[in-house]
Amino acid sequence: MANAINYAERYQTELDQTITQATLTSQLETPNVNWMGAKTFHVPNLSVTGYQDHSRNGGFNRGDVSMGEQVYTLSMDRDVEFFVDRADVDESNQVASAGNLTRVFMNEKAGPEIDAYRFSKLATRAGSEGNTKAEAIDASNVFTRLKADIKKVRKYGPVNLIAYLSSDAMDALERSEQFVRNINVQNGGTAIETRVTSLDGVQLVEVWDVDRFNTEHEFTTGFSPSGLDLNWIIVNRGSIICQTKLNSVYLFEPGQHTQGDGFLYQNRLYHDLFVLDNKADGIITSTVEGEAA
Repeated sequence: MANAINYAERYQTELDQTITQATLTSQLETPNVNWMGAKTFHVPNLSVTGYQDHSRNGGFNRGDVSMGEQVYTLSMDRDVEFFVDRADVDESNQVASAGNLTRVFMNEKAGPEIDAYRFSKLATRAGSEGNTKAEAIDASNVFTRLKADIKKVRKYGPVNLIAYLSSDAMDALERSEQFVRNINVQNGGTAIETRVTSLDGVQLVEVWDVDRFNTEHEFTTGFSPSGLDLNWIIVNRGSIICQTKLNSVYLFEPGQHTQGDGFLYQNRLYHDLFVLDNKADGIITSTVEGEAA
């Protein structure tokens, strides 16, 4: 039988673009991280002491330098396989082709699951650090509460922060009683945009899919929320290491496998998100009070 082609290697750019378009957390990804062929990697930590009072009798105060490293191990290794009878491909006018199958799977399953995993991991770490609060958010308090949480991580610089808000929280912010704004009609009077996309220099991203915006998820066949719904997550991009890698996407044509007269599609996704211990305070979450998934 002919050798199968690893489409992840041949079409890496196109597949990366598909994942980026299907996920809301693509902006959190750390550039230039190569996890292919490596399950564990090490991040060095360097810390030094500060200034001391200078003596004019000569000499300098000796400071301390501490060196260490944190070990991180990838754990989110997922795969799926589909079989499509060759008659179904022909009779559906190629709707069930490999390209369409990849696009639908990435947009409807892979992308949302990546977000769900990342959001839940961020929320879990914020909870362990005591940087989370269950609260009822509405138009009367959302502006004050959001600004208060942004202030907690503002030391990292607004340009390094991203705030993910649920649609309910965005609705409340849009109707906030604590500021006044004008609404401009765009596109020749045919479009009205009322969403707030930035607050004090911090980018605001709306998460409209409730299922992926939760503190915990079950990852069996796909994913399902199992924790608390989130109002928002504010994250310092420098507090995390995050990357997605498609290790393999294979398509076996009829005759290249022994599982029937059809096309066999295989997709494996290997990814993870890690929070740096020395910057774990760079994640703040707010959960919906008294509401579990």
